[in-house]
Amino acid sequence: MQNTPLLIPWFISVTLTFLMGIYAFRFRRQLAAIPFIIMCFLATLWAATYIFELGSVSLIVKIWAVKIGYIGVIGVPLSWTAFALAYSGHGDWLTRRNILLALIFPVITLFVVFTTDIHHWFFTKLDTFVDEVSGLTLIWNPLGWWFWLHAIYIYGILVFGTYFLVREYWNKKDMYRSQVLINILAVLLPWVSNGIVIAGLMPVRIDITSVMFSVSIIILGLGFFRYGLLDIVPVAHRAVFDSLSDAVIVLDPYLRVVELNPAALELFSLKEKEVIGKPFQSTFRPYIQLDESSLKKHGYHRELIIENYGGPIFWLDLFISTLRDSSGQSGGHIVTLRDVTNIKENESALAIARDQAMQAGNFKTQLLANVSHELRTPLGVIMGYTDMLVRKSYGELNEKQVSVLGRIRDSTQYLDGLVSELLDQAQLDSGKLKLSERSFEPREVLGKTCNQLSVLAEAKRLSFSAEISEDMPISIVGDSQRLKQILVNLISNAVKFTEEGGISVKIYKSAPNEWKMQVSDTGPGISPEAMKTIFEPFKQLPEANRILRKGYGLGLSITKQLIKLMGGDVTLESEPGKGTTFTATLPLIIPVEQTQE
Repeated sequence: MQNTPLLIPWFISVTLTFLMGIYAFRFRRQLAAIPFIIMCFLATLWAATYIFELGSVSLIVKIWAVKIGYIGVIGVPLSWTAFALAYSGHGDWLTRRNILLALIFPVITLFVVFTTDIHHWFFTKLDTFVDEVSGLTLIWNPLGWWFWLHAIYIYGILVFGTYFLVREYWNKKDMYRSQVLINILAVLLPWVSNGIVIAGLMPVRIDITSVMFSVSIIILGLGFFRYGLLDIVPVAHRAVFDSLSDAVIVLDPYLRVVELNPAALELFSLKEKEVIGKPFQSTFRPYIQLDESSLKKHGYHRELIIENYGGPIFWLDLFISTLRDSSGQSGGHIVTLRDVTNIKENESALAIARDQAMQAGNFKTQLLANVSHELRTPLGVIMGYTDMLVRKSYGELNEKQVSVLGRIRDSTQYLDGLVSELLDQAQLDSGKLKLSERSFEPREVLGKTCNQLSVLAEAKRLSFSAEISEDMPISIVGDSQRLKQILVNLISNAVKFTEEGGISVKIYKSAPNEWKMQVSDTGPGISPEAMKTIFEPFKQLPEANRILRKGYGLGLSITKQLIKLMGGDVTLESEPGKGTTFTATLPLIIPVEQTQE
């Protein structure tokens, strides 16, 4: 071995890169950490083999040190590029197929390196010489044509990875730009020095690239301590993120704050630099108090009341969802907070208006009519755009986005149904609701309605039976749409309040001039006190508190008023704990042509 102080930097390099790889191993669950760990250990191999190349005087040892060292020479830039892709949010590109394709040329290059003694493609000659400046015995290995193919490939993938980092630099805020800049400088440093070595600008013919890579890894390591590049990777930060009106807070798997959008900063009067990297619990404890199990739940939802240090009280709708990486593992959490103070105030105003409307019939009717008409148009727009999004009219959607759009549409349909009930109630109160008396076939219209509603019962694992008696005429005269509405209200109510057992529907001719629709369930039943008010508008059973969507208690009121308008009546039979039966009795009107037959 040649005793020279020039070996000291390489011994330091081996130690530092190996320790950094061991340190980074604790973050191995993070996608960006995996290629970084590989890069550390490959850089360690590279520096270690160069110690043998520089320190030995044996040509054979030097040759084998060079050949084995090229595993690190080739592997370090590849792993850095993978790190750059994962860090810049393109980790989904690191598939097995893409990795294997990227390794084809490097594997061939390693084969060429190890067999260069035969064909001299990589090195045209392998020999030793004594350096005049240092007096050391160094290897003489003039570069062959394959080396330049290898150089083009390596510098090409480095430019490829750097491109994504530069693009991230422009997309990030100032505080995250410093993180990206550290990555770019870290990769440029060793490869600029490598260019100096290849150009022969060094006074001593030694390759300092592996040492400079150790310096590069140290720079990245300082970034870990200062910014947490591996465990606090900036995610979900794009222009749309900044423009969201809802407050959004992104957490890493350890529940530390990764990012906040401007709406979140404004809502809590926070400064970004004081929050990033801090635990969510300690940062937001004055405002939000949640246990860690709640934070880690996927789809956690609740409402919060915030009192901001003597300021006005406001309501927040909180939703927590889990971020998943390409392997399905948890990559953090997104906390969404929507200010629903105005909605709560509007709900309060509507409740007051409802009470006033019950006392003043005319005012109530006008109010309900106006509100219903005003709400119907925007609800239709919401459903229309939701359907267009689901049909991917504006681009591809992932499974989670489609699921969220489904919930939006379900909620909008519910609101649309509620608006329809309000409008029906207003029209009934004002006497403007008119029936459409036409001939229709009850077996087709009402039978189809029963079949459609049976799905609701099946979803709750309830039995469902529907029977239309043989003595019912083929055609009868009436408002088929309003009769369907009556049947839908009665069956939906039965399904809603029944948890086990089933629902049965019977439609039959009860007398020469009348027919009945009877809906029975095995639900909790109705108390005698509740039966007195069950058909009144805006009245609900105590059991309705268990139902997620409560409505306003208009369904049965509208049902009774429609039946009365048709010249019929509705009766109720129920006993607590034994179920309920609603029976609508209606006049039987047979079309003239059927009577003549």
